[in-house]
Amino acid sequence: MKSRGAVNRRKFMLTVVGGVAAAALPVRKARAARVGANDKVRLAVIGNGGMGSRHIEALAVNDNCTLVALCDVAMSRYVKACGKVKELNGKEPEGVQDFRHVLDRKDIDAIFVVTPDHWHPLLTILGCQAGKDVYVEKPVCPTVAEGRAMVQAARRYGRIVQAGTQQRSMPVFQKAIDVVRSGRLGQITMAGAWVGVNGWGVGETPAPVPKGLDWDLWLGPAPWAPFSMDRYGGFMGWWDYARGGQLTNWGVHLMDVVHWGIGQDRPLNVQALGGSFRAAPGSDNYECIEAILEYKNCLVTWEQRHQNRHAGKDYGITFHGTEGALYVDRGAFVVEPAGAGIPEYIGEPEKSWANPPHHNNFFESVRTRKKPIADIEQGFRSTTAVLLAGLALKTGRKLYWDGDAERFINDEDANRYLTRSYRAPWHL
Repeated sequence: MKSRGAVNRRKFMLTVVGGVAAAALPVRKARAARVGANDKVRLAVIGNGGMGSRHIEALAVNDNCTLVALCDVAMSRYVKACGKVKELNGKEPEGVQDFRHVLDRKDIDAIFVVTPDHWHPLLTILGCQAGKDVYVEKPVCPTVAEGRAMVQAARRYGRIVQAGTQQRSMPVFQKAIDVVRSGRLGQITMAGAWVGVNGWGVGETPAPVPKGLDWDLWLGPAPWAPFSMDRYGGFMGWWDYARGGQLTNWGVHLMDVVHWGIGQDRPLNVQALGGSFRAAPGSDNYECIEAILEYKNCLVTWEQRHQNRHAGKDYGITFHGTEGALYVDRGAFVVEPAGAGIPEYIGEPEKSWANPPHHNNFFESVRTRKKPIADIEQGFRSTTAVLLAGLALKTGRKLYWDGDAERFINDEDANRYLTRSYRAPWHL
């Protein structure tokens, strides 16, 4: 296995899309070769940590693809991941530290973006620009403007971009949505989702940068900060890298199913309250959150609290109709009242967070050029809903949303949160 360090960061401006730009990016504009119907998709996985390692383990034994390269800013992570792939299939991919080596290779058809959230937009856009199809983890973006730029990049460069909202590929949710849309629950007038509390605090202890970690590249477009394991390992608790802990972590998964069921993805308004009543994880990452989003003819709630169970489920989605209510998680769905005559459905145990059927849907789209089951537009819309709830919490007031213009109505103070500043040489 070859191990590469940082590339020569020659200075020049590379325009991406929609007003988004990045400097010092030696990435050529290229189009990958068409993948044949029987060809394996040649992959690189960028981000080899927790979720990245789950993807790698599943992809290593998937006959639809070949892992060509693994990339992580921490050398120890890609070395370990490359070794794992060799253990699983006998073939060791190349390990690299700088993603620009991956994007510059003509023999890579697609990339998986499994980094912390603050890197998702630029890596997706630059991947499209380099002629790669992209599988990007959720939440797809930290801000609305970046998400729209991702969609524009996919369309402009004719790329397949699949969001990591794998519940779209799970039969338990597919069958639950069939019930919701069948009319057997009556008119759906309310829906909601719930999880437990946020678990990420924002306290930190600065420490020396571990050997083999490119901390400057990990930070990327985020503001400069000294290294701490609190930031590196607990990035979901920090506004610089994620936007609300569980609100955007689990929230995108669950709100995506809500949108799927009600057939709408553009809220009219949103309001939220939150607090940390026993501890202080941070004002951007409250333990407990309650949010209400109004859609046309339907209210949607988001609940984040201690001991949060509905229908015996510690997390999930519910649809309330005039004739009954359905509760669903990754294990099963149940309908109340029992008199509705819809039996409980128990799905197959979840074998992997990475979800190989969702991978295979992406690979099929790469070959056929048809949109995947979780196209970037849909992933962006589901991410937007929870981002808006976070902004209502941050501003402390009810916000009115124009889903077509993708701006708040008559509220420029709130609109300033729809984008974010980038640290040089990365910038908007």
